[in-house]
Order: sequence, then structure tokens, then C-alpha cells
Amino acid sequence: MILHDLSPPAQQPSEREAELEAEIGRLRRSLDEAVRRTTVDVPAASAGYEHEVADLRSALALKQARSAELQQANAKLTANCATLAASEARYRLAVESASDYAIFTTDLTGRITGWNSGAQNLMGWSEEEAVGAPANLIFTPEDDRTAIAETEMRLAVTEGRGEDDRWHLKKDGSRFWANGLMMPLRDDEGGLVGFLKILRDRTEAKQAAERQVLLVHELNHRVKNTLATVQAFTSQSLRTAGSLAEAREAITARLIALAQAHDVLTAEDWQGADLAQIVADALRLHGGDGERCRWQGNAIRVSSRIALALAMVLHELATNAIKYGALSNATGTVSVTWKITEQGDRSVETRLRLALRWEERGGPPVTPPTRRGFGTRMIERGLASELQGEVRMSYEPAGVVCLLDIPLEMG
Repeated sequence: MILHDLSPPAQQPSEREAELEAEIGRLRRSLDEAVRRTTVDVPAASAGYEHEVADLRSALALKQARSAELQQANAKLTANCATLAASEARYRLAVESASDYAIFTTDLTGRITGWNSGAQNLMGWSEEEAVGAPANLIFTPEDDRTAIAETEMRLAVTEGRGEDDRWHLKKDGSRFWANGLMMPLRDDEGGLVGFLKILRDRTEAKQAAERQVLLVHELNHRVKNTLATVQAFTSQSLRTAGSLAEAREAITARLIALAQAHDVLTAEDWQGADLAQIVADALRLHGGDGERCRWQGNAIRVSSRIALALAMVLHELATNAIKYGALSNATGTVSVTWKITEQGDRSVETRLRLALRWEERGGPPVTPPTRRGFGTRMIERGLASELQGEVRMSYEPAGVVCLLDIPLEMG
């Protein structure tokens, strides 16, 4: 009733039912369409999601493979770095242990980039002082003016190494003779990145070689002088001797005196001799002892040239003393004294001279000779020509006095 009361009066129940049935039909069709669309779209969407997931999984697999490759590369790089570090440590140890060698590196401009302890020991500059400095600081001014450092670098590049022997400078300005080797430094691709320089001090070897050359020249000169001396006193002995026996005796005595002086100088490597030893040996050779023969003077060493000349002079004086002078009897004495004197004053160069005095006492009365024998001539002329010295022979009644004054050459 109520429904009939609420419905519009003109609308019948059959019409209302038809409308409701139509509405229900539309709703059913809409629901069916919605169900149909859902059934079709969900599988399509699901398929799209599956493709995306597959792509993501493929990308993840690639990333995982790449990560594995990077891990392997990193492990290899770490191993190479460890090997390189060990190699560098061994290299540094080897370089630092080579204290007898100066080893340093430079860049392409010639500036020092590395400096080992051997370089510091040899040349004086510390690593802090040397690194960054130009390598030509070790070259002499004359070599620096001719660009020797640049020449060595060019030679190292073109020939693979540059080697030479030359003088180099130390920090204190002194020089040393070194054998040097320069080599190029290259990277893994073969590119030039710098130079390696190795030096070894050969100063002693250089000086030894120079001494050897000097000794050969000295030996040649010495042999010629010795032969000339032997020839002179042999000729004079034969000319002035009364018999061959006397000549043989004189020649033998002079040869012994000369040989004795040679022995003294040979023991000193011909670098000179002690004057007292030369005097003592000359007197002992003729039987002089501490009571009859005395000698005293400055403790000095004389050159080999002076030592030989004095040995022969003393031999002639002692021979004459035995024949005619203080040593010809049992009571005479011989005194040999010497001192160093100076020649010149403040206005000129002062030169040292050796003043030696031979004095005989207690022998037979002295009579000046009527002629000069070979011994006297050798003393007077020999010293004058050989040593540019002066000789004064004085035949005093109490005994012969001989004064020698010669330029001093220290040995």
C-alpha cells in the first residue's frame, strides 16, 4: 500500500518491472564487460612484468660478471704492486749498498731526481741538496763550458750508453778522477723519461798511472846520469891512477859508494832520503866510527838528486882523508855538521839552502896540493853544475875544511 501510495499514479506496476529488468540487464552487461577486460589485461600486464624482470636479471648477471672481472684485475694489480714494491725495495737496497759507487738519476732537462749515499760520500752533497739541482754541478768549469753533460746524454740516447773518464768536482771544490757511465731510463712503452749516472772514484789509479809514467822518465834520466857518473870516474881513475890495481881499487870504491846511495834511495822509493843517513853511511863505508867520525845537524830529508851528489862528494872527501888526511893515522877525527840557511830578504823570495861543513882535525900537517885530483874536481865542478851549489876547500894546517852551500830540495 505504501508503495502504491508512493508511486506516481499514472505508472503501472508492469512498466516499473520492465524498467528494473532493463537496468539489471545493463548492470549485468557492464559487469560482464569489466570481467572480460580484467581477464584479458592481467595476463598482458603480467607478461610485460616478466620481460622487465628478465631484463633486470640479465643486467644483474652482466654486472656480476663484470664485478668478478674487476675483482680479478684488482687482485692482479695488487699482486703486481706488491712485486713492484719488492723490486723497488731491492733496487733501493742495491743502490744504497753500493757505497763505492756514486749513483744518481736525472730528468730529461738534466736536473737530479735521485741521489744515493755513495754519491754523498764521494762528492759531499746530501740528497736534499742534490735533488732538484742541475747535474752539471759535478762537472769542472772547462767541461761545463763545452756542455759535456748534454753530450753525454745525447750519446746515451743514440748509443745506449755513454762512458768516459774525466775530472769531476766535489762540494768543497776539490777534484777527483772518475770513471763514469750514463744510461737512458725508459718507461714500459719505451719512452725516454730520464738518465742514470754511475761514477766510481779512480783518483788513486789515475795518480798511480801518472807516477808510473813519471818513474819511467825518472828512471831513464837516472840511468843516464848514473852511467855518465860511472863513465866519468872510471875514465878519470884510469887516467890518474899509477897502476891498473890502483885504478881498479878507486873504481870499485866509487861504485860501492854509488850503489850504497842507490840502496838508501830505493828503500825510500826514490822520494828522497834522510841526510843524516847519507852522511853516516858514507863515513861508515870508510871505517868511520862514533869516536873518530861525528856528524850532527838538522833532521831533514833531501831530494834523491842531492842525496846522490852528496854521497859521491862525501866518498871523495873520506877517501882523501884516508889517504892523506885525518883518517890516515890513528888519532885524527872528522866532523860533519849541517844547517839550513835562508837566502833573500822580505823584498825578494826567500829560498832555503843547505850549508854543510866537513872538518878534519888531528891528522898529518896539511900541505895544499900542487894539483887538483879527480876527486877534488868532481867535488867542485860536480856540485856547481849538478846542484848549482858552491864549494870552498880550505887546506888549513890543522886539517882540511870543506864548505858546501847548495839550494835545498826537500825529499
